[in-house]
Amino acid sequence: MKKAIAILLCALMLVTVAACRKAPEKPAETPAAPVPDSETETVPAPDPDAEAEPLPVPVTESKEPTVPISGGWQVAESVEMTDGLRAIFDKALDGLLGVSYVPVACLGTQIVAGTNYCFLAQATVVYPDAKPKFVLVYIYEDLEGNAQILNFADMPVIPNEFEGIEPISDEETLEGGWAYAESYEITPEIEDRFGKALTDYGYLAVYKPVANLGTQVVAGLNRCLLVQFTERIPEALPQYKLMYVYEKPDGGAEMLDVLDFDFGALCTYGA
Repeated sequence: MKKAIAILLCALMLVTVAACRKAPEKPAETPAAPVPDSETETVPAPDPDAEAEPLPVPVTESKEPTVPISGGWQVAESVEMTDGLRAIFDKALDGLLGVSYVPVACLGTQIVAGTNYCFLAQATVVYPDAKPKFVLVYIYEDLEGNAQILNFADMPVIPNEFEGIEPISDEETLEGGWAYAESYEITPEIEDRFGKALTDYGYLAVYKPVANLGTQVVAGLNRCLLVQFTERIPEALPQYKLMYVYEKPDGGAEMLDVLDFDFGALCTYGA
């Protein structure tokens, strides 16, 4: 009997020990890579021999300076009438009768199949006591050196009415209207008055008077000057202005008006 009990106890102990043992952990399975089928889209490997796609080029706004002249005309850096320019002017006007033209300045050029020129000239009808006026003479020189007139245009002088300074209208003493200047030259006196009138303008640009165009008698004198104007900024290109100066009786001066002058807009080809 004791032997049977002992055998039973031993069996129970074996069962308990077996239940307490921990089962070994099953290692985690690594997921298999998906196998593409006919409906699965695949990305091809890059071709090492293929050309690289170019990078986009950024578009930036041009900073090139511009000249506010119509029709591709360019302002001349120097208005001086050289021997070569005078020869072109004389060749084009050769044989023209009835009016005498004196070239004052070459204002600019336009490159075509050859070159167009714009000259400022003093024109005087050929008859006694005729008074001169100023005109723009447009000339075409071809690639072989032949020159011909494109057209003429009157040089504008009379501005809008000024405020505060009225012309004297007593015809018995002084003439109240504008008149073309008899001489286009910039005298030392004119240059001095012009300099005084630039007190509030000189820091903006460099001003070079080109021609004395006209006057108006007031209590003093109003004067119209053609001026080459270049802003004080890098790469600025010259322009033209019509500048109106009031020359005071006491020797002082002030600026009345400053107007843009676009000589290209006055050229009507073949007119």
